[in-house]
Amino acid sequence: MPGMAEPDIAIDIVPTASGMSGVQDNRIHLFAPRPRLAIRIASLIGLDAAVTAFSAIFCYALFNPIREVTSSPVVIPMACLTVCLSLSFCERGLYAPPEIVSRELPWRKITLGWLQAVAIGTLLTFCLVTVAGLERLSPGFERMGATLRGVWLPTFLCLGFGALTGARLLRQRLHAGPAPLNRTVIIGEQGSIHDLLLRIRTGVRRTFDVIGVVEHAADGPNARARGSFQGLPQFGDIDALERMIRQDAVDTVLVALPWSAGDQMQLIIQRISMAPVDVYIYPGMNGLNLPLRRADRAFDLPLLMACTRPIDGWGAFIKRAEDIVLSIGLLAFISPVMLTIAAAIKLTSKGPVFFRQRRLGYNNRVIEILKFRSMYTHLSDADASQQATRDDKRMTPVGAWLRKASLDELPQLLNVLKGDMSLVGPRPHALATTAGGLALEEAVPIYSSRHRVKPGITGWAQVNGYRGPLDSVEKIVHRVNHDLYYIENWSLALDLKILWRTARLVFADDNAF
Repeated sequence: MPGMAEPDIAIDIVPTASGMSGVQDNRIHLFAPRPRLAIRIASLIGLDAAVTAFSAIFCYALFNPIREVTSSPVVIPMACLTVCLSLSFCERGLYAPPEIVSRELPWRKITLGWLQAVAIGTLLTFCLVTVAGLERLSPGFERMGATLRGVWLPTFLCLGFGALTGARLLRQRLHAGPAPLNRTVIIGEQGSIHDLLLRIRTGVRRTFDVIGVVEHAADGPNARARGSFQGLPQFGDIDALERMIRQDAVDTVLVALPWSAGDQMQLIIQRISMAPVDVYIYPGMNGLNLPLRRADRAFDLPLLMACTRPIDGWGAFIKRAEDIVLSIGLLAFISPVMLTIAAAIKLTSKGPVFFRQRRLGYNNRVIEILKFRSMYTHLSDADASQQATRDDKRMTPVGAWLRKASLDELPQLLNVLKGDMSLVGPRPHALATTAGGLALEEAVPIYSSRHRVKPGITGWAQVNGYRGPLDSVEKIVHRVNHDLYYIENWSLALDLKILWRTARLVFADDNAF
């Protein structure tokens, strides 16, 4: 139910079929593309489209005057062919992440996709010209039809295919360097790590770029001095691994422990899954006998998913685009209001217009957010060691009204554009914030799980009435539960719903002061 969601770390890792049944239905999330990988997919789509369009124009210019290349009778079929190629390749999985990182060119898929695209594109062009009657209206379209029926089509079929495969081979060679796409660390026993490394290195797909290992005995931690393991650096212990994750140096963690070490496995997963990282379990040879859906199609490996980072890959691109577009639009729309507020603050009290405060952001990083100053300068509390209360004497008259209407948060739109925040997400707390006298991590052990996404100006907890001072542990528990619900159920529709409810609460929220 909303507000009572449990994070992925609640998965019970035990060596029984019932304990792992929750893993079965997550097959769809086995390979969410990283932002770097998503950029590479977009660039490949653009490369294929550009090569196709250039090849079509070049073949047309071989049999026709070059000045006609930019005319409508030529642009229409070229556009049809280019669009059909992108759709055909997408339909055949040529832009799927496993194919992007594959060490081999999928010749069969490319050949069939190319033939399909050319056939559909040519047919679509003829249908478009015939149905619209363009051949009768313009001599250019009549010549275009004659060209498509002549030697252009077989020429384009051969030259275009050669250019496309040549471009893909060149791209594959250029991207075969050492730059990792999916920075992976293996943690587990020496034998299991050795077996897993062998499988990864001999696999066809370049799915995991292993950057190091952490040896961890089945009966407990077994930290070792920095050295190497089959040419890979050893990172000592799980503390070092966690620090690397917090520094955004690791994308994926593979846990390679035997099922007899279920307790140790669960402790490891519980600890590292509170950070934005993917965690998979490698069951070794026992995985061949598990009655579970495995990741062999995506990974060429028997892996079980323990948890994945939220809002990853294309979802992250959509959310970032949402933030940029809406923030720019809001700033343009409310800029007169913000200028008026700035003038009112400057005229009614001494000090700067903006108040800067350090808060915890994505992946436990400290960020500096902007707010309209609502307190007297000499009484401001940068770390929020004393939380604001109703009728707080530190507030200026203008500041009290701004906080009541939540207008003091408007400058955070600049934080959104900068990339430190999102429009919607868990609200960031100041560094010294407490709940019922306890540090937030002490009050809620899984508190840092909410930092797996960027903090927001507004969030699911806020529109459900959970805002204001944290004077009890119960309040922070409710907020964290609502934040985790949002993280695990994010969608563009949910963001828009929260923004709409936030707009309705601007002047009617009793918890704002």
